Amino acid sequence: MDVGDADSPPTIGAMTESAASSKYQAIANDLRAKIATGVFEVDGLLPTKAELMAQYSVALNTVDRALDVLRDLGLIESHQGVGTFVRAKEPAQEADLQTRVQRLETQVAKLFELAGHQPAPQSDEPQ
Repeated sequence: MDVGDADSPPTIGAMTESAASSKYQAIANDLRAKIATGVFEVDGLLPTKAELMAQYSVALNTVDRALDVLRDLGLIESHQGVGTFVRAKEPAQEADLQTRVQRLETQVAKLFELAGHQPAPQSDEPQ
């Protein structure tokens, strides 16, 4: 079997990336189903990240990615030092532009924080 053969097995990197992405998506789907069926009630707390790591036998990064999926759908909201709360049983059909921009700004700020940089101050005046 040569390297370019369609029947050849995927590389280790591809298998690892694929397995990780399917794990976090499977966790997100499971938590979403539990939220939709009321196992986790609106305004209630989700299990801690440590509990989710143990329950699903995964690393913190995998749990974080799963929670990011639910956060992007508007189903959960996290507060540092307090926990992760269920905010809705079902994702909103379409968030208004202002809400979507606020979510993106929050995500960008989080990325800057993780990278150890401070974003440039934003001006309300057009340039």
